[in-house]
Amino acid sequence: MNEELYIGFENYLNNEMLPEEKSDFELRLQNDEKFREDFNSYKETTQFLNSKFSEETNDFKENLKSISKDYFSENQQDKSKLISFKPWQYAVAASITILFGTWFLMQNTNPEYGDYNQHENAYFIERGIEDVNLKKAQDFFNAKEYKNAVMAFEKVDNLKNPELQYFYAIALIETNDFAKAAILLDNIKEGTSVYKDKATWYLALLELKQHKIPACKSLLEQIPSDAEDFEKAQKLLKALE
Repeated sequence: MNEELYIGFENYLNNEMLPEEKSDFELRLQNDEKFREDFNSYKETTQFLNSKFSEETNDFKENLKSISKDYFSENQQDKSKLISFKPWQYAVAASITILFGTWFLMQNTNPEYGDYNQHENAYFIERGIEDVNLKKAQDFFNAKEYKNAVMAFEKVDNLKNPELQYFYAIALIETNDFAKAAILLDNIKEGTSVYKDKATWYLALLELKQHKIPACKSLLEQIPSDAEDFEKAQKLLKALE
């Protein structure tokens, strides 16, 4: 939707048009189907914003209206145009529209699991472990083929090693097998291995992926300050507030 229509719709909805302008606007609503559709879409969106979001959103919108009055001429030139614009005014209108769109997106951007699932690579075989299935699990995991990695892990003879359980659990989270992943990660979390704190971090991500925000926050708060993932945990906590 262009900026000229945006200002025109705002003026009409807020009863800020001169009688002649309002008459021309309503005549166009009756005769121009595309114009009518654009107006109805804009009105519905505005009503949604007013009911959905905070007073801060409405204050921001009021500021836009104030800027509009300062910069845009309200003198009608012909019936096909509701408001007359000079070239520099289009640039101002475009800036306002971009500003509003960017602000709106920032207000409604919530942390998602996909923002944090940059996993470290697995290196089992380099440590002298000779197991065909384990080699497949390692390679599939590093290639981000998590379904194949899970199947390979499940064929490994001994999965008692916390490191193997850790990477297996990550693959399970990626394939949405949350129950199995939680059992493995809980066991690691309660143990004494170097993966103890990492397990807590991934338990938090497991909850985040399921949109269980209180549980996610509770786990993030349990990560100690000397843990490798402490800073990431603090940033995620802040983003969830």
